[in-house]
Amino acid sequence: MTTGIGYTINTIRQNKGYSQDYVSEGSLTQGAYSKFENLNTGIRINTFKELLSKLEISHDEFEFIHNGYEYNVRDQLLNRLFDLSYNNRENLEQLLAEVTKYLKVKNDMVIENLSKICEALLLLSETGKIEQARIPIKEVWESLSKRNHFYILDLYFINSILFLFPLETALEIRQFAFRSIDRYKDFQNIERIKINVSINIMLLLMKEERFKEALYETTHIIDLCKKHRDYLRLAISYVRKGICLNRIDTSGEIWIMKGKNMLLALEEYKIIEIIEDEIRTYERVAI
Repeated sequence: MTTGIGYTINTIRQNKGYSQDYVSEGSLTQGAYSKFENLNTGIRINTFKELLSKLEISHDEFEFIHNGYEYNVRDQLLNRLFDLSYNNRENLEQLLAEVTKYLKVKNDMVIENLSKICEALLLLSETGKIEQARIPIKEVWESLSKRNHFYILDLYFINSILFLFPLETALEIRQFAFRSIDRYKDFQNIERIKINVSINIMLLLMKEERFKEALYETTHIIDLCKKHRDYLRLAISYVRKGICLNRIDTSGEIWIMKGKNMLLALEEYKIIEIIEDEIRTYERVAI
């Protein structure tokens, strides 16, 4: 938006019915505050934080309101990658096209990394060869691996590319990622990332036919999904639990049906198709 942050603060304040004196008390003189609202004069960041506190909104909420009640283009691009449940080729191609367009007008290292991740996921979708898909993300991982701990954006990127690593490497990355997640504790439900990371680990274990270990993973994932009411991933975990049970000579059909019924209730028909393919892939070949 072209309007200044002072105008947005003014709108929020008036909608809440607060006076300038109330909001500026202890932070700015009434005159300085009035200039900030009406003339968009600059203020210190600590003062701005105090104003947001008085208005009872977070910085993230302010940015959302200031951008016309929507995420800015950069955040929209990132959120679209992080919201992908499966690597849908059509969605990835569209996202990569928009990322490429964005990078033509802005130099942004984060969106550069997003572009490389999209390229890697598309390569995997097109060729099925993990070795080829690892090439675009080499620089992304080299940068992330040098950090003493992962920040929130790092964790989302790690989750997006985790299944491209060899299993043992992915297990080590998971441990490091979980330690970083635990630093944040309850910040913005950050623990939900553990669900996605663990689901990727479970799938890697299944691909290596380590079904007992994958089954152990499902117990932890199911508990987390229930805790955070993540019913989509809970349904997927039920199906994969059933697959693992079938592969270790214990019937898992009840779990598969439970998961599929949940997906039907959620009307996730595309994911049901993908899940059906997954079930067929892991069926034991009759001897």
